[in-house]
Amino acid sequence: MINISEKESKYDYMADLAIRLSNLPSPSVQDPVLKKKVLKKVIAHEDQISTSEDRGNLHLKLAGIYFSVEQFDSAIYEYGEAIDRFTEMDSIFIADSFFFRGQAKDYKGELLGGMGDYQTARDIYTALGDNEYVHHVDAGMAILYSKFAIYGEAEKIRNSLISTYSKSDAPSNVAIQFYNQSEDYERQGRAENQLEYLLKADSLTPFDPRDFYIESMIKLSLSNYFGENGNPEKQSEYFIQAQEMIPQVPGIATTNPIYLNAKARLEYSQNHFSTANQLAKESFIAAKESKNMDHLIKAYRLLGETYDAMGQSSEAYQTRLALTHYTDSIFAVNQATTFAYYQTLYETERKEKEILTKMQEIESIKQNNKARFTVFAIISFILISSAVLFFLWKNLQHEKKKKEMQSRFSQELLKNQETERIRISKDLHDGLGQSLLLIKNKIALSKDNTTGELLDTAIGELRSIARSLHPMQLEKLGLSKAVEHLLDQIDRETEIFVSSEIEEMKGALKKEEELHLYRILQESINNVLKHSEASALRVFFQRIDKGVELKIEDNGKGFDFSEKLNDFQSLGLKTLKERIAAIHGTMKVSSEKGVGTSLSFIVYA
Repeated sequence: MINISEKESKYDYMADLAIRLSNLPSPSVQDPVLKKKVLKKVIAHEDQISTSEDRGNLHLKLAGIYFSVEQFDSAIYEYGEAIDRFTEMDSIFIADSFFFRGQAKDYKGELLGGMGDYQTARDIYTALGDNEYVHHVDAGMAILYSKFAIYGEAEKIRNSLISTYSKSDAPSNVAIQFYNQSEDYERQGRAENQLEYLLKADSLTPFDPRDFYIESMIKLSLSNYFGENGNPEKQSEYFIQAQEMIPQVPGIATTNPIYLNAKARLEYSQNHFSTANQLAKESFIAAKESKNMDHLIKAYRLLGETYDAMGQSSEAYQTRLALTHYTDSIFAVNQATTFAYYQTLYETERKEKEILTKMQEIESIKQNNKARFTVFAIISFILISSAVLFFLWKNLQHEKKKKEMQSRFSQELLKNQETERIRISKDLHDGLGQSLLLIKNKIALSKDNTTGELLDTAIGELRSIARSLHPMQLEKLGLSKAVEHLLDQIDRETEIFVSSEIEEMKGALKKEEELHLYRILQESINNVLKHSEASALRVFFQRIDKGVELKIEDNGKGFDFSEKLNDFQSLGLKTLKERIAAIHGTMKVSSEKGVGTSLSFIVYA
């Protein structure tokens, strides 16, 4: 992502103030570490500074230095100190402090904290009519949404910014939004949209005045795209264009992971695998230092490809294994829950502001009317509120009773189903099964092999039906072994790759809980086989502090859970919900289109 940097130039006079108060020569203050020492020294004597604006700006400047050396906790603290020292007359500086603190929290990965500061800064900028920085805040919010895979909201903001910047004839700002959106499309696997937006960004170059850094980043991203998609001519063409700009931004050649990745991929396309491998390692180191998730993933992938090309299969495997661990740790964040929570928080705050505005209007009307109207309004409000509250209370009681009855009915139905399954299973096994075995033995004596084989098949099918009706392994072997047996059967009889981590659960659960969990696993796997189009399935069955957790994950097509939140029937989740409720457990669903699905069931000890 390309982000708007802090507007340091606005506070350059603070450096002059620091020089004057400390008697240091001008060139010395350019060193960030020395700047920090000078400002901290000045802040220690801030009582000698006459205005709140100057005192606040000292902390603001120190926070900016902490930000530049990536000491974000210290930066956040100093921005807060700056906010405390400014007065209502310093609104623009208060807005700046919230904006920059939001950026620091953004870099730390604090979604709600960062978004809260961004929103506060945006409100102040809007009130002051500073539209330029309203747009800067919007761009920061879009980037923060993207970090947590809230791509829809990020795209809405960027489309609005593209429209605004296009009308104001700001091509470099338009190009930045196109570039950032192309990276979101890449994360979503939308290659055609990624190329479309990169080409749109490139069509706006060269900028006037020139911005060689942004222009070179666009060219290098296009070179990477064509290198990854098998077009070496275009790959080389765009890399050469970027290479011509490097003298204007020389630091890119040694420290920028995008440049190093593009150069490594070009060498790879030209079959210079050893050189590509070395550059990929440099790109990997630069990506780790930049702490950019996207750059690090690209570096991992390219490094694995170069090891493969060099025939170093062990190193390639280790690299891909490290990539898997890294991506797993990233996607462990429950993005759907985060988005739903934040959206609820934001809507609540917006409604509270609307209510406050309405209450202020009502208060103004009350003050301009006679006491008679005030009394009438209060009485009317009380009566209406009471009626509404009474209606809501009655409706709530009715719904609660209805849900309790539905829950009891579902649980009784499940119990009756299991009882009937056990009866039918035993009848099939002990009755019809034994009869078939006797018939088979008689046919064996007559040496009728064909009929004997048919009977073997029938007996096998009968046993399979009996096992599905009531899992005998559960009673004979215990829950953990029964689960392993079921997964082995799925692995043998289907093309799906099955992996698992199963702990011994002997004594951890009651018999009824074991049976329900086993049924939950069966139905979850059945849903994967029927609907997910997955190629891999992973099952975790482990003890946790609260009790026992069963987790089923697949890499299938997934679904948009925010759209299907209440549609349990169509998702095949209704029975799972009822079974886990029957044993007083909890169920958690996490899914995204194109990413896969994760089901987690916890039974509390």
